[in-house]
Amino acid sequence: MPGKVFIDCTLGAGGHSEAILQLLKGQGALYGIDADPRNLEIAQKRLEQFKNVNFIHENFDNLQFIGKEILKKEKRIDGILFDLGLSSLHVDESSRGFSFLHDGPLDMRFNPHQRLTAADIVNTYPYEELLSIFKTYGEEKFSHRIATAIVEHRRHGKFETTSQLANFVTTTVAPRPDFYFKRHPATRIFQALRIATNRELEVLHSGLAAAVNIISPGGRIVAISYHSLEDRIVKHFFREKSKNEILNVLTKRPIEPDEKEYEENRRSRSAKLRAAEKI
Repeated sequence: MPGKVFIDCTLGAGGHSEAILQLLKGQGALYGIDADPRNLEIAQKRLEQFKNVNFIHENFDNLQFIGKEILKKEKRIDGILFDLGLSSLHVDESSRGFSFLHDGPLDMRFNPHQRLTAADIVNTYPYEELLSIFKTYGEEKFSHRIATAIVEHRRHGKFETTSQLANFVTTTVAPRPDFYFKRHPATRIFQALRIATNRELEVLHSGLAAAVNIISPGGRIVAISYHSLEDRIVKHFFREKSKNEILNVLTKRPIEPDEKEYEENRRSRSAKLRAAEKI
């Protein structure tokens, strides 16, 4: 492990990177990428004791270019990690608008410098595009009803906050006020809007393709996903590259958190880890 070179494509608060850096024992290097400058700031403080870490404010959509620049310096890349979806930091910060658990603006941007927000999508996209987003990215069975109601509501005013949209979705799909839902009825709509706002699935496709191109033979690509759309993309990508004898899939089935890990981190419940090695 010491002397290896790793890329953490989703640095977040730096938890995974810290574990890797401890194993490197000051040798080799780690490059942490994040589109969110706030995440980078937090990770830099957490990892300030390590001298062999490099921080990159970028989206891993640009991993091909980033990897080429790293290879000019390091000559090889031994591991690439994708921890997909949103971080706990995003969920807990109400001003970012990722969660209906706390009221905040309908934002949902990983990179606050990006122009498109979730509010832009909800308030301006036509019915057909909203329907496609809710069905494709949220797999929401009430997509037609919700998209229709949103377009009708926009005639009277805009959607501006997370609680406003969450309450609207709830009243749109609930057959009666006291109806019980196993999960909040806005969960899939918020997931769909977040994915669309940040182009998450398109970015994942390009990131995986770049990872295969830049990683060295014997190097490993690891992806942790949190919903079926992401996991399906990773599974099919690894399988296709395995057929072409480019990757050797190391996880025939995804690795999921055991009971101990789930107790320590409830948000790990839906996590699925897949790994492959460059041939």
